[in-house]
Amino acid sequence: MYLPESDDQMFDILSALRIYAASNGLPALAERLDDALLVFAAERRRAAPDEAPASRDGV
Repeated sequence: MYLPESDDQMFDILSALRIYAASNGLPALAERLDDALLVFAAERRRAAPDEAPASRDGV
């Protein structure tokens, strides 16, 4: 079984599946994949370390 090696690959796969579904008369699947992409993006943001805003004076 193939597993994506990175989050970017996973996003690309979900996006490609969404395009395939929309292009081949599978609107319910395309909608579910839209939902999956939104959940995936939210999970990535949640898992990313918080980045402190950069100081304006460089200190």
